[in-house]
Amino acid sequence: MIRIGLVGFGKTGKDVARELISDKSVKLVCVFKYSDTAAVGKDTGLLLGMEPAGVRISLLNDYDAVLARTKPDVMIDFAAKRSILHYLEPTARQRVNLVICSTGYNETQLEMIKKYSTEIGILWAPNITDGINILAKISTIVKKEWPDADISIIETHHAGKKGMSGTAYKIAEAIRDTEDIRVGRVRESAREENEIIIHKVRLGGVIGRHEVIFGTPYQTITMTHNTISRRAFGRGAIRAAHWIHGKKGFFTVEDIIR
Repeated sequence: MIRIGLVGFGKTGKDVARELISDKSVKLVCVFKYSDTAAVGKDTGLLLGMEPAGVRISLLNDYDAVLARTKPDVMIDFAAKRSILHYLEPTARQRVNLVICSTGYNETQLEMIKKYSTEIGILWAPNITDGINILAKISTIVKKEWPDADISIIETHHAGKKGMSGTAYKIAEAIRDTEDIRVGRVRESAREENEIIIHKVRLGGVIGRHEVIFGTPYQTITMTHNTISRRAFGRGAIRAAHWIHGKKGFFTVEDIIR
């Protein structure tokens, strides 16, 4: 049984925690929040409407000491990207492997993360669900078979989500690796040659939906992935934790599904 720690206890973090508590192949041993709220110090299971889990919510300020006491094998991050400044160094120092599911890191920040992978195993997974990564993989195959097709990605998320989907960019980057093409956002001007255009939609009642559309003059292919519950992130995170356990180096989800 793998001992798991969780950073982040927002909407997604709570559903991930439910999966971690319910799954018999892992044991949740610590949960951290960035800011001090009424949840700090309370039992994770009770906060989720479940049986007591024996794991109290801790502040990231206490991360080093709690990590040393609870001794997780793998930490899973579903917090805002600013949290990594608090936990990355002590995680590596205490030789705990890491699954990073947060999005929005730039190249400089990713290089900083990669430096610590000489000491521990780090799996970078901006979208941890199995389905979205299968969608990205299939999209690269379609691009190879249909090299002249126009490509658009439509990403639809809940009304409160700000900015463009990091997952949409991830899919576009996966396709771009197979050809010399550019990634651009939707605009009023005509499509440029060799360009993947990303369209953003925000709606109530939606968790996450990604469509990849390939178009030629007389036919199209449309592939869609829907996240119907945030607990899907928990299932993916458990799979990732098992995979990264005992490894050293920097990996992405593509390494899991190869």
